Amino acid sequence: MAGKNVDMFKLVEQVEKQKSMDIDDIFSTLDSVKADEDVRKEEIKVHSYTNVADPSMISRPRIPDQIGQYQTRFEAFKGIVENVAYGTKNVNAYVEGHRDALEKYYGDAYKNSQDLYVIEARVNDELNRFNSHSGLYEKGYYDGLAYVLKALKRSKELLMSRINSEIIRNL
Repeated sequence: MAGKNVDMFKLVEQVEKQKSMDIDDIFSTLDSVKADEDVRKEEIKVHSYTNVADPSMISRPRIPDQIGQYQTRFEAFKGIVENVAYGTKNVNAYVEGHRDALEKYYGDAYKNSQDLYVIEARVNDELNRFNSHSGLYEKGYYDGLAYVLKALKRSKELLMSRINSEIIRNL
């Protein structure tokens, strides 16, 4: 649902830039925005999960200790989010909620790759406002928000560590 609002927002921006857009241009712009969104959703992989009846069996995905070397904070964030492993014990509804949170903020980070602090603030704000953990989807969405926030913080730590080691090496 958030993707549709973003699509409309982007479409309105395009129309404002080009006051004389005809109807065919509007639909082609909307189609290109939708195609961009579909590509981003395909980039986030689900490694494995099954439909388990017992919700107590759900395990939260963890950010790996060893992530690799990245040149930018966005690349590190992207590497963490794209390779989330759900395990084999998670329920479909939980995983869908988790993935929706990841896709939403991955898309925002993709558009704002130079300023992830804005995304971090948005995620933090949504986590603070989130008040429903009643269903598996909601629990997955909440855990997905927490995962995105951890991924953003970890990407910042990785970049700071890389910069620190370069400074030390050059001294």
